[in-house]
Amino acid sequence: MARQAKTATGPGGRAPLSPLIHGRVRLLILSFLLRGGRSQSFPTIRKSLGLTDGTLSVNLSKLEEGGLISITKTFEGKRPVTLVRMTARGKREYARYLEDLRDILPVDAIE
Repeated sequence: MARQAKTATGPGGRAPLSPLIHGRVRLLILSFLLRGGRSQSFPTIRKSLGLTDGTLSVNLSKLEEGGLISITKTFEGKRPVTLVRMTARGKREYARYLEDLRDILPVDAIE
């Protein structure tokens, strides 16, 4: 059964494609965290996604403020370690984002 494309609003009349997730860097970060399935260190995320410290830091702050990730700062010996993981809310919002994307994209047209 073909899906109908939604243009103005998503399910329940809400705007589709959460602007918090839809930003390129934030989408990359969430996808990386979800694919990894566990907490990832700041340097691992930065190197894997090819981001600068500043870009990663700003976007992690936005995701944390939105409740999509949690950030834990610990120490390994005397060295500080920043660990990032997706929250349950983050996983739900990511799944909703993907569903909204599926509703918008004309997938049948490219098959």
